Amino acid sequence: MMEDPRNITPCTHLLFMAKNIERVGDHATNIAETIHFLVTGQTITRNRPKGDTSSFAVVSPEGTEA
Repeated sequence: MMEDPRNITPCTHLLFMAKNIERVGDHATNIAETIHFLVTGQTITRNRPKGDTSSFAVVSPEGTEA
């Protein structure tokens, strides 16, 4: 952004978009936990995994082995 100040506004919008998408995920998780409690009568006591391992996934073209 220091090299080209015209990037400041679009980059700021991207930061806010990322923050809001994360908040949507948090709300969806809370809704799912509430539904789980309503159906089972038990809270989820174990910790949820907090990592994204999708960047380590290997995708092979169809019909080939990895």
